[in-house]
Amino acid sequence: MTYIDKPSISNVIKFDELNVAKVDQLKVMLNTGTDIYQGACKKRGSTLKDEYRKVAGVAYMDPKDMAKLGVGNWDSVLVKSDWGAVVVYSAHSRDAPHEGMIFIPKGPWANVIVSNETYCCSDPTYKGIEATVEKSDKEVLLMADLMKEVYQKYTKKVKEVD
Repeated sequence: MTYIDKPSISNVIKFDELNVAKVDQLKVMLNTGTDIYQGACKKRGSTLKDEYRKVAGVAYMDPKDMAKLGVGNWDSVLVKSDWGAVVVYSAHSRDAPHEGMIFIPKGPWANVIVSNETYCCSDPTYKGIEATVEKSDKEVLLMADLMKEVYQKYTKKVKEVD
């Protein structure tokens, strides 16, 4: 396996074994940061493809938090903060346990829900953001579709491209 190949995420959640109360919405602390697999996709120029959505449009969660919401790997979840809301995939974090915290790689999906305030340092706050997570039946958008929906980018119909 090379750094370009993202390791598979095992489905380690065992709903029957965890004694957790089911909830519809979970309050969490959102942290964002750079991800090597996301960087590899960007270097290959595949940000408009499904593989980029699978590495950057993901909320890595503690398995107990996933059990509380009743979600498994690659289920859609809605993450909301004071600055917006975005649908991403849920995935078991390799860094667990860290109940009450989620990690979304820095990028288009995370940018929807972080503050645009830079506090005079030209960089938004990417860590320690209060958010909520809930199960969703909506599809995680590809980056171009996310740009269309959130930022009204790429709305001119120039030419059909595969």
